[in-house]
This record gives sequence, structure tokens and C-alpha cells, in this order.
Amino acid sequence: MWLPNRIIQGATFACFAAIALVLWIVLSQPWLGLTLIADPEGRAIRIDAVYASGPGQTITTPSVLRAIGPAGDAASAVVLEPDDIVEEPDLFETYEQTRHFFQRQSALAALLRNTQVMLQVVPQIGAADVPQSVTVTPARRPLSDLPVAFWIQIITGAGSLLIGAWVWGMRPADIATRLFALSGAMITVSAYAAAIYSSRELAIDGATFRLLSALNHTGAIGFGAGMIAMFLCYPRRLVPLWTLWIVPAVFGAWLIADILHLPPNQPTGSQLPTLIEMLLIVIIVGVQWFINRRDPRARAALSWLGLSVIVGAGAFVSLIIAPILFASPPAMQQGHAFGFFLLIYAGLALGVGRYRLFDLSEWAFRVLFYTGGTLLLIAIDAALITFLHLQQATSFGIALLAVGFVYLPFRGALWNRFVVRKALEDHELFRAVIDVSFATTPAERSERWRELLNQLFDPLALEAADGPVADVEVRNEGLEVWLPPAADTPALVLRYPWRGRRLFSTTHKILTRELVRLMRYSEESRGAYERGSAEERRRIARDLHDDVGARLLSGLYKSDIGDTHRVLRDAITDIRTIVSGLSSEQPSLGQMIAALRHETGERLSAAGIELRWPVEDNDDSPLKLDYQAFRCFMSAHREIISNVIRHASARNVDIVVKRTPDWLITSISDDGVGIAAAHIAGSPQGNGLRGLMRRLGELNGTLSLQRLGKGTVAEIHIPLKRTPSSTLHRSDAPAVAS
Repeated sequence: MWLPNRIIQGATFACFAAIALVLWIVLSQPWLGLTLIADPEGRAIRIDAVYASGPGQTITTPSVLRAIGPAGDAASAVVLEPDDIVEEPDLFETYEQTRHFFQRQSALAALLRNTQVMLQVVPQIGAADVPQSVTVTPARRPLSDLPVAFWIQIITGAGSLLIGAWVWGMRPADIATRLFALSGAMITVSAYAAAIYSSRELAIDGATFRLLSALNHTGAIGFGAGMIAMFLCYPRRLVPLWTLWIVPAVFGAWLIADILHLPPNQPTGSQLPTLIEMLLIVIIVGVQWFINRRDPRARAALSWLGLSVIVGAGAFVSLIIAPILFASPPAMQQGHAFGFFLLIYAGLALGVGRYRLFDLSEWAFRVLFYTGGTLLLIAIDAALITFLHLQQATSFGIALLAVGFVYLPFRGALWNRFVVRKALEDHELFRAVIDVSFATTPAERSERWRELLNQLFDPLALEAADGPVADVEVRNEGLEVWLPPAADTPALVLRYPWRGRRLFSTTHKILTRELVRLMRYSEESRGAYERGSAEERRRIARDLHDDVGARLLSGLYKSDIGDTHRVLRDAITDIRTIVSGLSSEQPSLGQMIAALRHETGERLSAAGIELRWPVEDNDDSPLKLDYQAFRCFMSAHREIISNVIRHASARNVDIVVKRTPDWLITSISDDGVGIAAAHIAGSPQGNGLRGLMRRLGELNGTLSLQRLGKGTVAEIHIPLKRTPSSTLHRSDAPAVAS
């Protein structure tokens, strides 16, 4: 068995040797330095341009080249015919015309080998149609004079040969890759033979021309035969191997008949077999597609292989072969059309070599869509020029607008339908992820996650992975996608998407990865929400237990009915404060201060105490405190006022509420007996002050109590910008006196 490196090295050597041989043949031909084209009316050969430093640099352009002969021998001159510069002899209808063409090529090539050549040139400017004799000395053709079509054929031949050898080298024992490499070599033979005669300046020897034309036909028919044989055994063998020899036997006999000029006319001998081969390729691809309709890998390969052949060989046949069969000129220069074969081999290399096979369907659709757009643009432009007789710039602009505003949206719709195949729109997908994330139990979340994956990809199998998965991966050539854990579900494996009708692609990998990320983000948000809700419930329960519950419990032991009523009123007030703080219609800071001023005034008035609480700017503040700050503010104020009423024996109370950008500060002072020293630090006997200090500490707020000469000053600091107490040191709070 041949080693891969030997195959590739041998193909590379053969490629460079073939290019060197072609260049030697082309550059060794006698050269006049003229650019010759057929007259638009098809009656003469026109000199369109001359090479600046070439032998014919003295000839004016444009002009008509009437005849050519040896210098000093006008009688031996050969009058030129427009057919003498035909690029491809297959354009002739009969073999007799082709033989006549080769004879004239031999005669003209013999004249060009003279040391000096006389050209009879008729200037197109001037009234007199009198030829002028110009003597030139043919030279060796420079490399810079070779046309673009020549280099396209050289690149196509080299690419076909090397790509075919590379695929063969990767699978040297595979009959399909061998046939693929053979078809590539046939394209090289066809392209390099055509590169020699199609890039000639005027003429080459007729016998050489006929040999090159035969090689061109051999390569073209050999390519088709190789493709037919390859599709007969790839991706699934349709016939026994020995029957593959029937293909070259049939078309080889046809080729020999064409070389010997036996068919009734030239199109039948040289063009018809190529067209038949193309039709057979399409039929066999269709048969393979039907047989492999349940094998997504084989179908993906066929979609790319078939598309490559249709876009490449189909374009060549449509633009070059078919017009000749129907006696029409080719739609484009044959040398340029050879570039289509390079597209074939670039695509077939990916399909036959099965390189990243799961991406092939996307690439196939991209090529198809962009090719369709280009052809549509050309067709609209040509139709506007032909039927409406518009100017080129106008027709091209209209065609460009039509493609941009009609075809491109249509292409996008097809892309989403056949490639992306999203079962859900973006907004539906987002809603589905939220539904999964906020399911009530882990089991329900896992079930919804699996249902979402089934809805998106409709796999034949959805199973738990047998190992850890860190990220989304497409494996087994697109048959499987592996997902990391998400939505309370372990790592999963999805196999055979869309009931085995398609493969996972890079687009699906990206979609799934973003889906997993969105799910994880949603889970984190749900976790934060649940933690916040739990914390809020704990705070409410604590407030009910510590405040309302403690008041009601103390009321049970009151013997005086008045004390019991007071305790009940305080408990009801606490309940209203809790409900108000949780209400969506929570009042603003200004409204809270106004209500608290009214409530405090009534309580102090009932106790015979005068309130002095001036109106400040805070009275119209629209700020709304969160529940914990609101609850703390109201409770702290009421607790201090209750202590004043019960213990201070005061006659006057002064209250000031100030607000800074970061703090809400309340100062309450009385003229009573003053607070005991033991209560300043929170006496064990005083549940109210001790609980108040704890609640303020959780907010990173402070309570300072200061005994004056007569009375007490209580100052409460509540932060407006919440920061967890674990991250804010006590030194960050405002300094207080104790």
C-alpha cells in the first residue's frame, strides 16, 4: 500500500513538472506582441492592442490584420480568417471544419517560425482600405503576456490534482478516494491541454493542436467517468466493483470514435458524452440520496457532494457544453469556466474526506444561496438590458436593489427553515427557559428541561452522559451533542436530531451553549430571588414574634384594663406598620413623617406632654424606604416615644428629622428625669431598647442615648444606602455620644 506522504509528494512533483512543461510549450511559441480579437461582425481579425516592447510595437491600433507571410514574399502570404483565432475547435459543427482549421493552424505556425514575418495591416481610420505591410521579427513570448484565463486553468489543474491526491493519501485503500483522485488528475489533463492552445497568440502546429484537443476531451470524459464510478460506490456501494469498468469502457469507446472523427458531427462526438455523464451523475446522486435517506451522515455528505458537482460541473456544462450542442456561442470564455472545477474539488475534498462533516450542510446552503444570488443578479441585469434596453449602470442598480430587498430576505427565511431549523422563536425560547427555571421542584425543572430539548431538536435518544461534561460539544461527526449539567439535571447526550434526518452543526452548538448559559443565569436569578424571599419572610416572622408577640404576651399579665388596652393598641400599630411596609402603596418619606408627627402628637398630648416638631424639607421628600429601613425607622421612633411617656416624667419633647445623601437622622430630646446609666448600653431588663439596638445594627445603623442635665437625647441613624453589616465596620457609621 502506498504511504500518504508518498502519494502527496508524488502528486506535488507531477504538478510542478506539468506546469513547467506547459509554460515551456507556451513560451517557446513565436510571438508577435499583438492582442487579436474577432471583428464584431465576424468578417476579419482586429488588432486590439500591441505589447509596448513587443515585435509589433510600431503597429497602430485599432487596425485589421489582413494577411501574414514571409518577409519579401507577398505571394506566399496567407489571408487570415476569423476562425483562425477561435479559442476552442469544438465550436465547429463538422469534423471537416475542424480538419480545415488544423490545416490552417499548421500553415500559419510554419510562417511564424520564419526569422522575419510580413504583416498586412489595414488601419481602420481613413477612407482608403489599403493594406500596409509591416515587417516584424517574432520573439519568445514573455510570461507577463499570458492572459488571465491561462492562469485560471493552471490553478484549477494544480488544485484538482493536489486536492485529489490529499484525499487519496488520507484514505489510500478507499476505492472512492482513488476514483476522486483519478477524476482530479483528469481535470488537470483537460485544463493544461486547453491552457496551451486557448492562450495561443495566433497559431500553433495543427498536429500538436489536435493532440492537445484529444487530451482535453480525454480529461473531460475521464472526469465524468470517474465521478460516475465514485458515486456508484460512495457513500454506499450500489453495484459490484467489477461493473465499474463498464463506465470507462463505454465512454472510452466514445472518446476513441471522437478522436477518429467517426460520429456524424463534432458536438455529438465531443460534447454529448459530457452532457450524458452529467445527467448520469445527477441520477446516481438521487439514487444514493434515496437509499441513504435514513443515514444522516451519508445524506450530509451527499448534499455537499451533489451541490459541488451541480454548482461546478453543472455550471461548466450549462455555460460551455450546452450552448455548443444547440449551435450557440458559449456564455463565457472556456478558460475562465475551468475555475468552476476548482470549486468542485474544494467541496468534494470536504465531502469525501469527511472533514468536519457536521458542518457540511451549512456550507452547502451558504454556497447555494450566494451562488443563487449572484446568478439572479446577473439574470435580472441581463433581462433589463435585453428587453427594456436600459443603460448598464441603471440595470445593474435595479438588479442590485431587487436582490437586496427581495432575494436576501427570502434567503434568510430559507436559512432559518432548512439550516437553523429553530422550533421556537427567540421570545418563545426565552419564555420556555424562564418556565423551566421557575418550576416549583427540582424534579419538575429537570422534566421541563428535557421537554425543551426535545422540542428544539427532536432527538431519537436523550440520555444521561456517562462522564463529566464541562461544555457543549458536538461529537461523532454531528450525530451527538453533549450538554453540561443544567436545570437540576445531570449532563445529557442528545443523539440523532430531528428523528435522524439531520446532523448537529456549529450553529446548533452555539445555540445550545447560549441556552445552557441562559438557563444557568436564570437559575442564579431564581436562587437570589428565593434567598431574598426567605430572608424577607424571616424578618417578618421575627418582627411579628419580637414586637407584636412580645406586646401581646405582656398584655396577658396586665391587671389594669387600661394597660391592656394600651398594649393592644401598640400591637395593632405594629401590625399596621408591618403591613404598610410590605404594601405596594408604601408611603413616601414625607408622608411617613407627617403621619408619624400626627400620631406622636396625639400620644404625647394624651400623656400631658407638649410636642415641638418643626416642619423640615423632609416633609415633602418623595423617597421611599425599603421595608427593613421603614420598619426600623417607625419602630425606633415609637419605642423612644413610649419610653419617654412611661419613664421620663417629661413636660416637653423636641424632635428633629434630618436627611443627608446617605443617612436618615432622628433626634428626640425630652426635659424629664433622664435615662439611667444602665439603660444606655441596653439593660437586660429592657427588651425594647435591646431589640431596637439589634435591629439597627443589622442595618448598620446606630442608636445613641445621652443623659443631659435635665432630660435625655436619643439620636437614631438609619442608612439610606443599604450595605450588609458584615462588610461595614462600626467606624463607618456617624460618631455618637454615649
